[in-house]
Amino acid sequence: MALPTPWQVRFRAGGNDGLADTLKEGVGGSTGMRPHELLEASLATCMTISARMALAEAGVAVADADVTVRVHLEREESTTRFRYELVLPSTLEAFRPAVVKRIECSPVRSTLSKPLTFEPA
Repeated sequence: MALPTPWQVRFRAGGNDGLADTLKEGVGGSTGMRPHELLEASLATCMTISARMALAEAGVAVADADVTVRVHLEREESTTRFRYELVLPSTLEAFRPAVVKRIECSPVRSTLSKPLTFEPA
């Protein structure tokens, strides 16, 4: 849903609301995430959840599963590249191979890895 501030929109997914906007040529704002940041956040959150699930399956208490995945989107002429970094505390480094395997097949990554088509509903 468009809002009165230029380029600002409110979105809803299930029972959750969010705010997105962008600043272009001095118009717009920065009170919400930019659309491409939403893509980065979607992949990062899914990979982080997948990593925590892998750690839980390995017997790590959820409260101790301190893991972060950072994602940066690079838009090139012919390729869109998602660069990601898995950050684990030294106490969990032994689990890195299992965690990496799990995040490599996380649901959002799997979705973004397939060919995309866009069509009106």
